Amino acid sequence: LDRVVSASELLNFAKSIDKKRRIVITGANSGVGLEGAKLLGSAGHKVVCACRTIEKANFAAEACNGEAAVCDLADLTSVEKFASRLIEQGDLDALVLNAGLALNAGDTIPKRTKDGFELTIGTNHLGHFALYRRLEQGLLLKTPRSHFRLVLTASPVHDPTSGGGKVGPAATVGDLRGLEDKNFLMVDGADVFNADKAYKDSKLCNLLFMAEAARRLQAKNAGTANAFSPGLIPSPNGFFRYQPPLFANVFNAIANVVGVAETPQFGGSCLAFMATDPSLDGLTGAWFDTEPPGKHQLLCHLPSDEARDISKQKKLWALSDRLVGLS
Repeated sequence: LDRVVSASELLNFAKSIDKKRRIVITGANSGVGLEGAKLLGSAGHKVVCACRTIEKANFAAEACNGEAAVCDLADLTSVEKFASRLIEQGDLDALVLNAGLALNAGDTIPKRTKDGFELTIGTNHLGHFALYRRLEQGLLLKTPRSHFRLVLTASPVHDPTSGGGKVGPAATVGDLRGLEDKNFLMVDGADVFNADKAYKDSKLCNLLFMAEAARRLQAKNAGTANAFSPGLIPSPNGFFRYQPPLFANVFNAIANVVGVAETPQFGGSCLAFMATDPSLDGLTGAWFDTEPPGKHQLLCHLPSDEARDISKQKKLWALSDRLVGLS
């Protein structure tokens, strides 16, 4: 813990890696995912660009000289089809669960996935969980590879003590009673929808999921699982695309003037580092964050207290299994 990785280290390692890898990246068509895919592709790695539509996937694949694939995380049928394709191919060195969305913080009516889940949790957590679990069952634990890496793109807002985590309602999954019903509004069982909290909760779910996956992989010597944040990248046309345009543009300007913002290019270098850097061989269950904000570096440190709650890690896994039809 408390390891600092500088921007120069993040940017300079990729081309020096001798063993090229096959890496799947969800959400590879924009932002951090696209920049990471381009960096890995230019270094000679084989990148599978898993995107919601074939048009988005083709765009990403062309940008990184990679492979296009459709994986709509808001549709479990699409997720299962993509997982079956990967299992049949059998060649997988890293899975980067990067795609995500943050709905308009003012939304009071939840949107739903094709399977009826609240869209934020359904996409950011359950879609990714379903993809990983099908790969775990069909490939990763059947033919264990100690070098395999699971990487999740998360956020410091999962932690109520972080700068972003203190603004608005705090992340907490409570006793997870919401996930006992597929028609849930909020993970903690609240009966009023809050889009801001739903996003924060989804990032807490990412950390809880990562920790349990790390234990399961380690038990079978089947690889590692870690999570990272690419930092605050408040692009009005990127991550903030669902927010009111005036707010998104003003926030973006202020964040850059104050010096707490990062760029998609920096975030992409973080993603590529987490997926391939040899210095991370054997490291599992770790959380890397851009701390302090805007300083263009990653710091490995402890996630929130709730993210380290083993009982919640295991309960989230069991409830998620049931919701995606794998219990």
